Amino acid sequence: WLPDGTFFISDGYGGTRVAKFDKDGKFIVDWGGPPKDPKNPGPNEFNTVHSIQISNDRRLFVVDRGHRRMQVFDENGKFLDMWPTGTYSSPYAHLITTDQMLWIADGGTHRVLKYDLKGNYLYGWGLSGGQPGQLNGPHSITTDQDGNLYLSEVFGGRTQKFRPKKGADPAS
Repeated sequence: WLPDGTFFISDGYGGTRVAKFDKDGKFIVDWGGPPKDPKNPGPNEFNTVHSIQISNDRRLFVVDRGHRRMQVFDENGKFLDMWPTGTYSSPYAHLITTDQMLWIADGGTHRVLKYDLKGNYLYGWGLSGGQPGQLNGPHSITTDQDGNLYLSEVFGGRTQKFRPKKGADPAS
């Protein structure tokens, strides 16, 4: 959502686009499509476009899950940048925190990955499994006003709440 109520939708299950709507739900524009060469997908080509977050400077960070990468656009769909998220990665969802860091819930590695907004990998944590604290296909990620992290798992069938440890480094 933009401050004026404009919003974006990722059309990734059966679709390959990002759509933009005004505050009243009127369609404005869309962009994206399937790759012309599936072995070498280019900008604006998606395979399971799955999650959108908007930075303070109004850039859209869009998960391209099937291509294991992040694509970046301006608010009108102009391609700006992209970067890979890893060979075994399957980025399901992401968020941009108030400090403008990008965190990915990665269902392929069962980890949470931290990047800066230029695509530099900074940090990751998580261990695959079904026990409390382990991750089994993290599919949705959000935080609350107290700094707690919530991860919903597609394979685990649960949502877990992680609280920051007292004295923990907030960058981690």
